[in-house]
Amino acid sequence: MKMNIEGKMLVILCSLLVAGCTIVTCDSSYDYSASVECLEEPLPPQYGGGLVANPNFDSGLDEWNIFGSGKIASKQSKSGNNYMVAYDRSLESDSFSFFFYLQKDLLYTFSAWLQLDRGSEVVSAFLQIPNGQSIIIGSVVAKSGCWSMLKGGFTIPENMRAQIFLSSKNTGTEIWIDNVSLKPFTKTEWQEQQNKSIDRVRKRKIRIHVNRRDGQKLQGAKIIINQTRPQFLLGCSSTEFIISNTAYQDWFTSRFPVTTFNNEMKWYYTEVLPGQENYTVPDAMVSFFKKHRISIRGHTILWDSANLTQYWVKLLPPREIFYAAMRRMGSVVSRYLGDVIAWDVMNENIHNTFYEDIIGPNASAMFYQIARAMDLKTPLFLNEYNTLEFPLDKTVIPSRYAEKIRETKAFPGNEDMVIRIGLQGHFLRKPNISHMRATLDVLGATNMPIWLTELDTKRGPTQAAQLEDVIREAFSHPAVEGIIVWGGWKPTACSERCLTDKNYDVLPRGCAEMCLTDDNFKNLPAGDVVDKLLKEWKTTNLTGITNEDGVFEQKVFLGEYTFKCSHPQIPARTLERTFNVTNGKGPLEIWVAL
Repeated sequence: MKMNIEGKMLVILCSLLVAGCTIVTCDSSYDYSASVECLEEPLPPQYGGGLVANPNFDSGLDEWNIFGSGKIASKQSKSGNNYMVAYDRSLESDSFSFFFYLQKDLLYTFSAWLQLDRGSEVVSAFLQIPNGQSIIIGSVVAKSGCWSMLKGGFTIPENMRAQIFLSSKNTGTEIWIDNVSLKPFTKTEWQEQQNKSIDRVRKRKIRIHVNRRDGQKLQGAKIIINQTRPQFLLGCSSTEFIISNTAYQDWFTSRFPVTTFNNEMKWYYTEVLPGQENYTVPDAMVSFFKKHRISIRGHTILWDSANLTQYWVKLLPPREIFYAAMRRMGSVVSRYLGDVIAWDVMNENIHNTFYEDIIGPNASAMFYQIARAMDLKTPLFLNEYNTLEFPLDKTVIPSRYAEKIRETKAFPGNEDMVIRIGLQGHFLRKPNISHMRATLDVLGATNMPIWLTELDTKRGPTQAAQLEDVIREAFSHPAVEGIIVWGGWKPTACSERCLTDKNYDVLPRGCAEMCLTDDNFKNLPAGDVVDKLLKEWKTTNLTGITNEDGVFEQKVFLGEYTFKCSHPQIPARTLERTFNVTNGKGPLEIWVAL
């Protein structure tokens, strides 16, 4: 006879304590691994299942329960793998569940391997809490014939007893599950993992060897090192007002190594009327940023939204729409060839299908191929919203994003194309940092570089703190290569009227969701956060003395550097040079003769 739930939890608690653990954790290390492949057999449960008893169903249905009105059963594959099945489902949520006692202020990461008996469907994991509400944990496109990994995360506002269950719209399918895990982390452990990751992927040890010109090792040489440009680019969007406003120019150029134009490179900006192109503003912006050695992301060549495509384009016959889009591509790509570090080729083409509806299902893939033919070197990006910030939007869950990449690469001629991942990051709700990390893990498994391309957080007293949480998580993640904060300034957007409005759920007309600075270019709290992080992640004014072997070594952030070397016994000579610290195994060895 099975024990009641309270008895089961007591057994789990006791087993953890006997193993020398607390309910919080046995091991605070985080597993960044994930899979976007559908595998013949599931991989082992992460963390050995963590808080999940019987995670691989080797004990049948023990510890698991029916959720809803369906049925559940344990089964075994031909290879001997055990798993659980939910069948005879009437409601989307009819599945199986596991009860947990959860603690507030912990960050939980969840994973499971899923399969269907037929077809392909989105399956979501939810947490049902005592008030009857459900909190989404994550989703995956599950398929028949192979196992797909769902990875997600959540936090809860108070201690509670809750249960995790699965949901899928197609009630005619069986949901299979295996190798489940739930792992909690304290905030301290989470931050420690961030710092470990930063130390591993954003830094490298340099070893400077100083010799006399005759080859003798020189002890006591003074070294001064300063970073001039970071490898990881944390930047800010910009607007046309930077062309003429010197205060805006000074504020921007003293901080940021990269930018994206809010609107000024978009088709609806440069060609309002057919055949009347006007690049005056973006040309001036490109010239300004090139002068100050600030990189530019090309945003965007085309937009797959009908609502954001000029009226005159939509009035054209289908063939003429294709020709107009081709002319647009040739115009903007050839104009800024070599001036941009990225192209958002077809903006938001997972949510939208304007060109697919007009030209055909392979329209986006074709335009990516055309963009690559026009510009052989500049990285090409997808760019979507809600993948990070709103897990209830199942249109753009990580597995569907990965499917879009595969779909684009499957088009003849695109097989070797590298398509980078743009995640906009408009967090209009409190960021779910554990879900964010799980999403980055899954998309990182594509081996395609990731950027946060339009990051902002919701107006209000917690905006700056939430912005810091998101930037720290992104910077520490091994798969992320850059961040653009969506804080382009314009006079009407960050006025006193906008900044003093307290209705944070309704954005006042003409106001920006996030302002880094006021109209006098005095930093606001969000701007202070960005400045703090830019300073924290930069190696500046590092000084030291070579040891008896003539060596000075130190771990520094990746990027470009200048350094000076002098010695009191050689007062007439000071050596100055530059070097670039990139990713690599072992220390970067630098040899100089003084």
